[in-house]
Amino acid sequence: MKFRSPLRKFLRCSAALLITAILAASLLSAAASSPKERASAPLTGRRSFDIISGNELFEAEITLSLEEIKARKDDSDEYIPHVWPVRFSDHGYISSEFGPRIDPVTGEGTEFHGGVDLADQPGTKIHASASGTVTEAKDSSGFGLTILIDHGNGYETRYSHCNSLLVSVGDTVSQGQIIATMGATGRVTGVHLDFRVYVDGEAIDPLTVLDAQD
Repeated sequence: MKFRSPLRKFLRCSAALLITAILAASLLSAAASSPKERASAPLTGRRSFDIISGNELFEAEITLSLEEIKARKDDSDEYIPHVWPVRFSDHGYISSEFGPRIDPVTGEGTEFHGGVDLADQPGTKIHASASGTVTEAKDSSGFGLTILIDHGNGYETRYSHCNSLLVSVGDTVSQGQIIATMGATGRVTGVHLDFRVYVDGEAIDPLTVLDAQD
């Protein structure tokens, strides 16, 4: 039995050294691992990601979102009536504003004017105040030759007393596109454009949304 004791002691020492070596190797491996590898370790059942890369990704997503928001704003702006439908000549002027007024034809009584009258020379070009779809293009009794454009999101614009209509129902028009020429059709006292803006079916003062004039 005595000759087995040194062998047993050797085996025990070897086993201890092997275990120590394995533990040391594990610790060294953990210490040498990159922050990304350590951060990628399982965390409460969910995998995390590299903090630096994650921040870069987060910032990229925020930037993209802001660009998308700006693009949407630009797109929406195109469909909101704010461009003047008439580029006034030296003879152009606002002949009647939004609100109560004396009937211009009879000169008697009070009526509510739901738009602004823009007077200028016969044949003056009329432009779409915003992009949209033409839903009406016809002779509309007292309004004369009239165009109605649906811009979406509850916005509509009406262009009345035109001399000629250059678009038809169903046409898609772009902001600033020439859609008609100024005239004196319908119940009028002179050449002008009766321009109206509607929001959810209610007429609003166009001068509150049109761009400021120089």
